Amino acid sequence: MKTRHLIAFCLLALMVCSCQKPVEYPIEPHIGYQGLAYLFNDDSTFSGHVVVSFSYTDGDGDLGLDDTDTLAPFGIGGTHYYNMLVDYMKCINGEFVKTPLLGWNAQTQTYDTVSFNARFHRLRDNDEPKAISGTMEYTLPVQNPLSPNDTIKFEIRILDRTLHESNVIQTEPIYANPIIQ
Repeated sequence: MKTRHLIAFCLLALMVCSCQKPVEYPIEPHIGYQGLAYLFNDDSTFSGHVVVSFSYTDGDGDLGLDDTDTLAPFGIGGTHYYNMLVDYMKCINGEFVKTPLLGWNAQTQTYDTVSFNARFHRLRDNDEPKAISGTMEYTLPVQNPLSPNDTIKFEIRILDRTLHESNVIQTEPIYANPIIQ
C-alpha cells in the first residue's frame, strides 16, 4: 500500500514539475528601483556614500562583462566600456537637472568631469541564452565639496552584452549632508 502511495506521489510531483513553463523575459534588460541606504561610519557619522538597490531581469541572460572584455565595443575609452550608466542630477530651483560633476585632477591641476558609470561582472558563467533575474547594489559617493548642501538624484540604466539598453530608473532625492536623528 505504501509503495502505491509513493509511486502516485512521485507521478503527481513529476506532472506538476513538467507543467511549469520556463520563466520568460524580453531580451532587453529591465531594472526596477528598490531603494537606497545612507552609509554611516562606526562613529555614526555619514560616510558620504549611499547604496542604491535595484532589481533586474534579462531574457537571454547576457548581462555583465569580463575583465578580458577590452576590445570594441567594450574597449577602454569606447562608447560601451561601461555597462552601468549613471547620470548625476542636481536640484536647481526645485527641478532635478542632469549636471556634470567636477572633480580635481591632480595630474593636470584642473577640474575634470566625474563619471559614476561602472562595469559589473558577468552574472552567468556561460553564453547559453537563459532568462535571469535578481538584485544589484551600487555604492555611490554623494558629497560634493564644491557644493556640499546639494539635493541630488541619480538616473541609472544598464546594457547587456549585445548592447540592448534597459529602461531608466531614478533614485529618490538624496541629501548630501543628512541630519542624523
